[in-house]
Amino acid sequence: MKKKILGIIFIISLIIGIVFFINNAKKYNYTIEQIGEEKYLLLMQNERYGVIDNKGNIIIDPKYDIVEIPNPSKAVFICKNNYDVETKSYNIEVYNESKKRLLYQYFAVDAIRLNGIDNNGYYEKSVLRYKSNDKYGLIDFNGKKITKPIYDSIESFEYKEGLLLVKKDGKYGIININGATVLKENYDEILCDAFYNEDSKYDLAGYIVGNKTSKGMRYGYINYRGKQVLKNEYNEIYRIIENKDYNKIYLVAFKDGRAGLFENNKKIIDNVYEDITYNASSNLLVVQRNSKQGVYTLNGNELVHANYENIFFAGECIRAQKGKDYDIYSLEGKKEDNKDYISKQDVNNGKYKIVITPGYEYKLLKGSDVISNNYSYMQYLFKDYLYASIDYKNGIIDESGKVLVDFKYNIVQKVGDFNIVQLIDDEGNSVLLNENLEEIIRGEDLNLFVEEDYLKVQSKSDIKYFDKNGKEISNEDIYKNNSLIAFSDNDKWGFKDKDGNIVVEPVYDIVTEFNQFGFAGVKKDDLWGVIDEQGKIVVSPSYTITVTGNPSFAGEYYKVNLGYGIPYYFK
Repeated sequence: MKKKILGIIFIISLIIGIVFFINNAKKYNYTIEQIGEEKYLLLMQNERYGVIDNKGNIIIDPKYDIVEIPNPSKAVFICKNNYDVETKSYNIEVYNESKKRLLYQYFAVDAIRLNGIDNNGYYEKSVLRYKSNDKYGLIDFNGKKITKPIYDSIESFEYKEGLLLVKKDGKYGIININGATVLKENYDEILCDAFYNEDSKYDLAGYIVGNKTSKGMRYGYINYRGKQVLKNEYNEIYRIIENKDYNKIYLVAFKDGRAGLFENNKKIIDNVYEDITYNASSNLLVVQRNSKQGVYTLNGNELVHANYENIFFAGECIRAQKGKDYDIYSLEGKKEDNKDYISKQDVNNGKYKIVITPGYEYKLLKGSDVISNNYSYMQYLFKDYLYASIDYKNGIIDESGKVLVDFKYNIVQKVGDFNIVQLIDDEGNSVLLNENLEEIIRGEDLNLFVEEDYLKVQSKSDIKYFDKNGKEISNEDIYKNNSLIAFSDNDKWGFKDKDGNIVVEPVYDIVTEFNQFGFAGVKKDDLWGVIDEQGKIVVSPSYTITVTGNPSFAGEYYKVNLGYGIPYYFK
């Protein structure tokens, strides 16, 4: 009987444990919402703020000091007025799209502004901060409490969306948007190490944590899993974030003012140096001791002893300066007797080299043969093309040294990662060349807009589109979902439908394509107007708009982005 009871107790305990584990896992595994359709936009009129929908209809009248739209796809609008200097607070009201008050049971509600995050949105998109008895907690958009109001402050944690920096009893910690504790409130400072890669973004970034001591702040390191890697005993710590191997966390840590290197918690270089810096192009370290510099690998192997005044990385070479003299080393640390070149760089998959002489002349080598020389600068473009300079003028040569573009341009530059070259002359005129160095467009004031898969080039009277190799493509190929497509006739612009029927006569000097809200800008006599997807005039050309590039419209309102803060719509 006793065994049977013990068995039942064990099973119940096991079930409770499993339920706890599942609930705990749900709490820790949070999901960051992505904004779908951008339904709601910030409106500004007469220096007051409100809300419009993406068709230009006013949802919240522009009468507030501040309006926050935490998630533009959801109808939750935080409206603030009447700032009280003594309490340092606003009168706050929250509304939906029907102007019905929400979350009125809370004394104060705020959106949580993202910090250092380049993402779709400016706030945490699923949670809000609320205040009660001078303490803060988290709620969701429906008003459900995620945490009790137990924190002195709640802020977005830099770079890592979904994580929040909280302060409790004067100490900092990290929680996630589900309210789960990531780092307990044990620290006087918490910083993100800012590690980033394209696949995981900042998810694999760790934490530099600091505590005050009688000797000043002492820092340690905790990885993204929450494991303490370095104890809090260093003056300063930074991660070598250019190295993208997330399994090997390289940390430069200063102890008693001396720098050392760790791979995770394994010491690679002792704390004997004044500084350690990383060179991403060579994947090597420059160390400095007694004001002299040397070179190490990330494995801790010394390649060049710290005996030089300056270390320079020059392609495949390490140039070590000592007074007026210098030594040349390979990237493997081998000292070279030949000082004909202070820099060597393989280009075009090692097909040839660009070298620099001690007199700072650039040469092109194939093997050991000099193909072309006496340039003041040279840089690889693509295919077998190189940009080169002579007497402050720039042109293009091929791998044989043959001049393909005369040396008469002020600027020769590759456009983004496209096989397209832009040439600019003394008078500011631009010429674009395709992958075969054939001219594809020229003009006085060409504005280039580099998109992911195409290049848009706009002049005063024309718009053209090119693929990554400089082949002209149709706007119909780019804006496939638009019901109307811009076309030009006799230097005037209008719109056709997909069957080629003219819907808007070509009477405008320039137009934009239709944006995601279904509006296009039309310009005539230096004034902008708006049309809708049926080609009907929303606003006749009457706006003087000075925004950079083409304006974007939502009904009669146009987007203004001053380069900081959140963009708003204005008329």
